[in-house]
Amino acid sequence: MMKCLLPALIALCYSAAVAQTPADSLPADPLTPLIKERELMVRQYEEANAQRNSLFGNKPSKKDLEEVVNALKGIIRKDTEIVRAVQAATLRRTANILAENQQVKQQVTVARSDQSSTQQRFYDLENQIANLQLRDKQRQKKLAELQAAADDAIEERSSRDLLAAGLAVLSLGLLGYVVKLRGQKPAPKRRR
Repeated sequence: MMKCLLPALIALCYSAAVAQTPADSLPADPLTPLIKERELMVRQYEEANAQRNSLFGNKPSKKDLEEVVNALKGIIRKDTEIVRAVQAATLRRTANILAENQQVKQQVTVARSDQSSTQQRFYDLENQIANLQLRDKQRQKKLAELQAAADDAIEERSSRDLLAAGLAVLSLGLLGYVVKLRGQKPAPKRRR
């Protein structure tokens, strides 16, 4: 029972370790040859344990018992190698997981930093837009004031031009009247 339970337990631990480890991170499986060697040793143990010397009434001889003990020692050594290999695989897997966790944490930190930077840039752009809108309103107000001043200047100029034109027409009328009056009176003779 014990000799069947230990390989099953090791195979179960191994399969769990392999299932949790990504396939691309395992360059070569060191456990498979160790497990095959152990299975060979178990068969040798079973053969040695099955041998009975007929001289001793089908009881194992000292040599048979030594072969059984040596086979069991070999199995124990192989089990120790398998346990060490499983521990090494578990350690590698743990180191890989820790490295991946560290990488993920760094990526999260970079993403948070990028997000914070992007948010700050977004707020800066919003402030720039607000400032530009305020400047545009101020420019529109100043433009409206300048347009009103230009309209007033044009209106003043028009009224001045109209006044000047009126005065020019009046002057021409007066000049024409003066010329007409002179033409009606004889010019006084001049004494010589």
